[in-house]
Amino acid sequence: MRFGICCGADRFATVKRLGYDYIETSFSKLVNMSSEEFEMFCNALDKYCLKAETSNGFFTSATPLVGESADHSFLNEYIEKGMERAQKIGCEVAVIGSGKARRIPDGFDREKGISQFCEVLDISGNIAARYGVKIAIEPLNADETNLINTVAECLEVCNRLNNPNVGALADFYHIYKSGDSLDSIENAGNRLFHVHLARANDDRRMPSPDEGGETCKKWAAALKKCGYNKRISLEGVFEPTFEDAVEQVLPILDLFR
Repeated sequence: MRFGICCGADRFATVKRLGYDYIETSFSKLVNMSSEEFEMFCNALDKYCLKAETSNGFFTSATPLVGESADHSFLNEYIEKGMERAQKIGCEVAVIGSGKARRIPDGFDREKGISQFCEVLDISGNIAARYGVKIAIEPLNADETNLINTVAECLEVCNRLNNPNVGALADFYHIYKSGDSLDSIENAGNRLFHVHLARANDDRRMPSPDEGGETCKKWAAALKKCGYNKRISLEGVFEPTFEDAVEQVLPILDLFR
């Protein structure tokens, strides 16, 4: 198992010092960086011998993917640019969460909305495959979106698409918020492409041996039953300080090895 952290370049030194394997960056930020900014980002990764093996934030909230105002004409150019850059920094999995962008508007036909999002996923998966990057759909709790709230729903969409380059993500914070069952994780098999970790608490902070350890044991057991042994990224609130948060979680990560 490899462990990484969702963070920016200002935290690379801590990531490296504490022995994490990679960082997770924002796909939309990659796309929107100037050439100079992207070069600086690559230089920062090289300085600390790190790769951005995963990315999140695929679309911004200002990009409606579903509903009457949805416009998919930008997708090919946007994804091609992002994937070209993602490949250069070592990205292997790109997460599509983007809850606001995929929210089905009130009164809009739900089946049509699902079909629209599936089109986005299929296009993304096909382009990403050419760059050696897999697409992981992130189930989000109902406060963040009304489309794909559980791992089971995510796997249903994967089966509907039948695109081998599109799979599921399990985010344990959202699993907690949604009251999701671990059964879907246990049975996900090779459809589970990536995992995010924060503790089972509304504060979304990192677990520690004193807070969240017992729940993490159950989560780790579900991943092992599934046969998952790829990556886990820390994603959440890093308090009281970033360094304290990512250091105190280290003993917990041993449960997932």
